[in-house]
Amino acid sequence: MMISGTPEGLLSTAEAWEKRTEGLFPGLLGVRVLERTKDRVTAELVVREELTRSQGIAHGGVLISLADTLGGLATLLNLTDGAQTTTVESKTNFFAPAVAGMTVRAECVPLHRGRRTMVWQTRLTSAEGRLLALVTQTQIVLPRERTPAETLSALFSGKSAEEQKALLAQLERGGAAVYRGLAEQETDSAARQALLDAAVKEEENAATLEAQTGDGEEGRG
Repeated sequence: MMISGTPEGLLSTAEAWEKRTEGLFPGLLGVRVLERTKDRVTAELVVREELTRSQGIAHGGVLISLADTLGGLATLLNLTDGAQTTTVESKTNFFAPAVAGMTVRAECVPLHRGRRTMVWQTRLTSAEGRLLALVTQTQIVLPRERTPAETLSALFSGKSAEEQKALLAQLERGGAAVYRGLAEQETDSAARQALLDAAVKEEENAATLEAQTGDGEEGRG
């Protein structure tokens, strides 16, 4: 199950979850989340006739989907804001059938919580506690994509002031080259001159930084 968002906002109440999944697959199944913490998620589902196959027995995919939903939610509760998760592996052992009219209860707990993957185990039981199925699933953690500004900022992270100046000088010279390339393609003379002026400013900035780091002409002399 692919899921993302802010845990506090999406799972603060049962009503918030039900509103979010209304019209979506978990909502169509009738998944009702009861408890939501970083260490445990519980839910229940009533087996309706339309969820059964022959002889009024719930289709196996119903139980798997219930467990998959909980594993996704449990992972979400352990993620930082903006990260996403999706199921990459799932294994199910069936022990007893769930029949029409039965309330299936599910409890999902962690087996492993890492930075890149999380593994969850969900027990599916009848209201009387009879074990129906046991599902173990692996969720991959997908970090939020960085904005261009964040990507650029990360280049400077952990570097000394001297190293940051040297890197910034390189970027300034790279920017100057981009401005000149754009100027060559510009047909409007005023716009072309503005781009060339911007290139000169970038080169001047680079020269200032290089002089402070010993990478300029004086430093090399």
